Amino acid sequence: MNNKYFNIAIIHVMVVLFFIFVHLTPTRFTFLNWNVFLALLPFDFAIVVSLTRVRIIKGLFMALWLLFFPNTMYMMTDFIHLYAIGTNLDQATQFFNYAVLATGIFMGVGLGILSLEIITQTIFKRHAHLVYFLTTAAVSIVSAFGIYLGRYLRLNSWDIFFHLDNVMRNIVFSLSYHMLAFMILFAGTQFAVLVIFHYGIRLIQINQQEA
Repeated sequence: MNNKYFNIAIIHVMVVLFFIFVHLTPTRFTFLNWNVFLALLPFDFAIVVSLTRVRIIKGLFMALWLLFFPNTMYMMTDFIHLYAIGTNLDQATQFFNYAVLATGIFMGVGLGILSLEIITQTIFKRHAHLVYFLTTAAVSIVSAFGIYLGRYLRLNSWDIFFHLDNVMRNIVFSLSYHMLAFMILFAGTQFAVLVIFHYGIRLIQINQQEA
């Protein structure tokens, strides 16, 4: 089996196993299945972008990837749900639920990191540091904006197709210092995480080439 498709399959198997585990166990965080599913979509969109040579399809899935990418980093805010179990971690049920929540969050964020890596490697055949930094900064800002819309305005990625007027109206009414502060902080958080993982992956690749 082609190594590329084998790796893609393993990632999907792990996600499905997580879905099954959450469904069958008595966790408080069953919503994670939906959130991780939404985080899986941009990963799959990025895979399509990397595999297709048809420009229209590549452009369409690039747009879908950018639209759904904030769902991956949105999961960083899911730690807010820790209030449901407490944060002292001195009971077995707390250990269990915290582990489930952390697994879902890291899985979602990890899928986002991988999707951006796939997109940048597909679009930019030759690595240019400045181009990468600018692209990652732009994606981080757009994603932070999307996270704000999802967390505070409860808007979804698909609302832009079905309720565009409502989306635009909510955006206009929500413009504030609160939004700006959130976007700056979470864009910075994403940028730092994405850059560290990007150059970590490049370091591993360089070491493999030199071995």
